[in-house]
Amino acid sequence: MLGVGPLLVVITQVLLNLGRWQMTSFSAGLWLAVVCLLLLLFSIYWCFRYISVARRLDSQDLRPAKSEVKRILSIGLLTNLIIMALSVLIALWRVSELTWKMLLLPQGATVISPGQTATTMTQGALITPSNMIAIHAMISAIAAGLVGAIVALILIAQVAKHRPPADAFS
Repeated sequence: MLGVGPLLVVITQVLLNLGRWQMTSFSAGLWLAVVCLLLLLFSIYWCFRYISVARRLDSQDLRPAKSEVKRILSIGLLTNLIIMALSVLIALWRVSELTWKMLLLPQGATVISPGQTATTMTQGALITPSNMIAIHAMISAIAAGLVGAIVALILIAQVAKHRPPADAFS
């Protein structure tokens, strides 16, 4: 569930603003977000692959080699660590951008936009609800990467503990 929130936010953001953006105006942050989300989709697929590997481990005839299992778990761990690193970079970038906007205002200044009422947000607003939703999506992506990394580490520890039975030829 953690991975669904960031996916929905970026997909709706891209689809809603598709007509307004040109290929040259995509920011580096958006490209990083798209890469992070693609990695998140891959991570979700890879975690489901753990289940098929577990089923193969139960069968003596279909059991994969220990090195193959370690490779599969290492790929999952590396993917989730990259997701966390990219998400942290994107979140820091976004929060720094919002902080910079607020620091440019003189101390004690009030931002008044023409025609602004108490219930509507204008283009000149410093922090909008969409900014907060984007930051929440980034934190959810970090949490999803963390959960995936923890699962991979637990599985790696379990594989490292496993000893072949005495009658096995290894």
